[in-house]
Amino acid sequence: MRTLIHIILFLTFSLSFSQKTLNYNEVLAELENSSESLNTNLILPNSDFYIGITKNAIVENPELNSCIDISADGKKNGEIISILKKHNLLNKLYVEIENEYTDLNSDQIFKPMETDLYLELFFKTKNFGFMSCFVPIFEKKMAKELICDLNKIFNYKSCFKKLKRKI
Repeated sequence: MRTLIHIILFLTFSLSFSQKTLNYNEVLAELENSSESLNTNLILPNSDFYIGITKNAIVENPELNSCIDISADGKKNGEIISILKKHNLLNKLYVEIENEYTDLNSDQIFKPMETDLYLELFFKTKNFGFMSCFVPIFEKKMAKELICDLNKIFNYKSCFKKLKRKI
């Protein structure tokens, strides 16, 4: 019996030390390679309006808001990632830990209500399973530029125009 307890304790300790931790560079690499599984939400913090760009995702009720189910494919998702890189928005990636959005590289946090717009990037990874990262945008000008660039890809003028107006 004592041997069995030692084996269980040994396995518990070895498994706890072998768990993967989130690393910014690994998560960024996974995100950059996630064009086949990426789902993107553009969220206004002070509103219930948001835009959902999905790839093979189940949407709760698109009749309430036609903008929550804009269809994407691998090519368009790749363009989203390119636009985020172009605007240097992937320099910081935040994850939600205990209702706080924490930067993967530092102890810096952001509060959604302090942003003009923030993005939720939900994607499948090789090492961590499914993951959500958040990208805050604190400047109205940057938010509007991003919205214009995304509208060029998806051509949902009414949705993007409404989002731009609400910022």
